[in-house]
Amino acid sequence: MTFRFAGAAAQVCKHCKFVVVRSDRNLAAVGRVADLVDIPSPLTLETTGRWGNEPFMVDGRVQLDRAGAPGAPWQEFFITFPQSGRWSWVASAQGRWYATTEAPLPPGGLPPLSALRPGGSVNLGPHGTWSVAETGRRRVVSAEGELPFVAAPGVATPFADIAGPNGAFGTIDYGDGQAIPPKLYLGRQIDPAVMQLDSGAPIEAAQAKVQSVSCPSCGGNLPLVAPETAERIVCRYCGMASDFKSGALQALRPAPRLNVQPVIPLGQEGYLRGNRVICIAFLVRGCTVDGERYRWREYLIYAGPRVGYLWLMEEDGSWKYITPIAPGDVQQLGGSVRFRGRTYHQKQANFAEVEQVVGELYWRVEVGEQVRAVEYSGPGGIVSVETAPTEVTVSFCEPMSWGEISKSFALPQNAGPPRMPSFGGSGSDAPQGASCGTIIFVVIILVVLVIALGFCGVGSGGGGSIGGPSFGGPSFGGGK
Repeated sequence: MTFRFAGAAAQVCKHCKFVVVRSDRNLAAVGRVADLVDIPSPLTLETTGRWGNEPFMVDGRVQLDRAGAPGAPWQEFFITFPQSGRWSWVASAQGRWYATTEAPLPPGGLPPLSALRPGGSVNLGPHGTWSVAETGRRRVVSAEGELPFVAAPGVATPFADIAGPNGAFGTIDYGDGQAIPPKLYLGRQIDPAVMQLDSGAPIEAAQAKVQSVSCPSCGGNLPLVAPETAERIVCRYCGMASDFKSGALQALRPAPRLNVQPVIPLGQEGYLRGNRVICIAFLVRGCTVDGERYRWREYLIYAGPRVGYLWLMEEDGSWKYITPIAPGDVQQLGGSVRFRGRTYHQKQANFAEVEQVVGELYWRVEVGEQVRAVEYSGPGGIVSVETAPTEVTVSFCEPMSWGEISKSFALPQNAGPPRMPSFGGSGSDAPQGASCGTIIFVVIILVVLVIALGFCGVGSGGGGSIGGPSFGGPSFGGGK
């Protein structure tokens, strides 16, 4: 077995799929990886190009999922620079691209994982103070090519994803507690245009083909708009909730049937603020304030692989357009936050709970799941922060008229802003600003955020997982 890149410490045998790690004295197999999942990407093994003025090669790829809650895997690419000998992890999620490299540990080492909480901050000495976006454990599912470090396939390793201002991103990888020590990876969101492929192909998120699956309960045909990230499907015909695995649905349990139909029908396509979009899911969420139950409605909108997921939220006939924010771009100031140089003051806080859901979702939504939602009101809208036990998601909610929405989705305009009927119980309509609704990752990470939004779901650091952002899946609760 030979290594092309001097900085690579592991290689996946293309014949037997064992991960082989090299040391100063010998080679050792540490485990066998599963077959690769077909996740579309413009980057493939041995792709070459130029990053700015420096040539690069895609030397390896790794796919990971969350330990304890396996879902749709995510992937990141080991990019090497032969001239300088340096390397980087590159990944995309929710239409955003990120790059991270290994950074020196701060004096005194890294804080223990138990000291970090989503939404809090962590001081990394000379690297500054960062916001904690997510904590958890993940594992290597599959890989190919060469890698700088890798935990044994299937071994769960803890991590914390962190975010800073202006697109800064990082991962603390706590290693496997044995052979692989903790490592720190820092980087930021990048413009993919910095990478020019020698093939001349554009660097952009590949468009997965829409596919259809059959509901395991009623046999209904359910088109999947984003099968590469879909994790849970709630049948629009019979209400059966299913997990999406290996191209098929696995039935779980029936979800509560909707007692109000979404104003934007599932599958309705449109053109919203410059993006081709389609409505793929509908949720009802609620909260209890002083013994009164208030509810609002949320629509998950898919805007293609370059933009990712957006949300529309309606309460009492008023609509909001919701976009993800990187947690590092919001500075906590006691009862206020700073975002884009402006101050937003806390308006209210409550626990938002999922009551009803239907459609295609990128996280394993459960009726009854809760997040703590805090809203900060200020110029142009609301900064919403939703915190779950393992992650935080942030979004910006701005008013949107029913006229713009109806025109975007070719819906009747003469009805005006629709007022939704009562769902029973006390308080069918939320008080003014009761919730800005579900928040996306990059995250993240999206957000995923996405965020929703953070690396909003790529696996983290080499050494325990693989160095890079944590894109594995959605944010909790409302899922943005």
